[in-house]
Amino acid sequence: MEEREPFALLRITGKRGGGVAVHLNDSYVPGIPDVEGQLMVHNDFVTGIHDTSVEPEDLAGWAYVLDEVEAGREAVWREAARVAEIGIRLDWREDDHDRITVTVADQQTTRLAISLHMEHGWIDEQRALLDRLRTAWAHLIPGE
Repeated sequence: MEEREPFALLRITGKRGGGVAVHLNDSYVPGIPDVEGQLMVHNDFVTGIHDTSVEPEDLAGWAYVLDEVEAGREAVWREAARVAEIGIRLDWREDDHDRITVTVADQQTTRLAISLHMEHGWIDEQRALLDRLRTAWAHLIPGE
């Protein structure tokens, strides 16, 4: 039986370790992810997993964040929303890599930031994950 790669909306992994990911659970329909999943954060100091959800309507906001970061601007996904927000700031760009700071905050009191050194092309990798999810949920996204 062919094993599928799990659906992820984002998988930001630094070239020196550490990262942030949002993976979605399998649904009862093969090839269609559930809206429930896990937000995972890890680096040398902290590792955490938090239940989360991603609605089809959230995808446009994530695309906006990627556009803003690619243009060199800081952006936050799902700011003040029902679930943890994720912010990305491009700290600097060099010939062979970017350094970014990713912040994750919940609605209570927890906020953390991790700095990651990223290979060029990391935003394209995030867009590919986004496109895969958009394709899987195409029947659920108005106007798509």
